[in-house]
Amino acid sequence: MMCAHKSCGIAEKVWHPYGIAGVKNGVKPHSYCIRCGTIKRISSSSNRPKTIGYYINALTEILKTPSEKKRVTKVQMRLIVKELEAMDDFCDMYWVTKSAQDGMFISVVQKYCKITEGFVKSFL
Repeated sequence: MMCAHKSCGIAEKVWHPYGIAGVKNGVKPHSYCIRCGTIKRISSSSNRPKTIGYYINALTEILKTPSEKKRVTKVQMRLIVKELEAMDDFCDMYWVTKSAQDGMFISVVQKYCKITEGFVKSFL
């Protein structure tokens, strides 16, 4: 079951190491959830997690694509959205990264549609 995260106050933040692109940059105060204790990941702005709406919009753009080979039906779209919503990790903004979300999204889309990874990535 997914936690409905509630951040600690500014004074309660904990100091943890952080890095960007695999390079350690020292320590920085991190928020944590007062309900489950999960420490919030600090990501670069390009790798910040997105809400599920971002991915639904990408699916809608794929749906509008005129090419017959790369078409997604509304039924497939609904199945994809339901599976993404069922993934606890996909919507957890505390620790997931955008690149991890992209990987999960692409694998679910490819499960229901015969679309190449590169084509799906072009909409993200």
